[in-house]
Amino acid sequence: MPSAPKTTSYQINPAIRLHWASWDDEYVVFDETSGQTHQLDSVRAFILNTLCNGASNSDTIVSELSQIAYLAENSDLPKLTEDILVELSTNGLLEAVNA
Repeated sequence: MPSAPKTTSYQINPAIRLHWASWDDEYVVFDETSGQTHQLDSVRAFILNTLCNGASNSDTIVSELSQIAYLAENSDLPKLTEDILVELSTNGLLEAVNA
């Protein structure tokens, strides 16, 4: 019997310490450990904030994002989500973990 494909989950990088500020739909996250400040749009902030509550995979995040009215009909949502997860990982805010 073939095994199920591994799904990559993401979690907040345990080495960072985040401080949040927001204005309307703009978010700024300061990482105290690196001294870097990251400007995020509302989708990126939602994803990062969701992962602050625990590790999750892109399918679960897409499901949660699709509950937001203006994103519900976005057929590119799975690719957008995966691209953002990779971007946030590249910036050191997330790390990938295999589930």
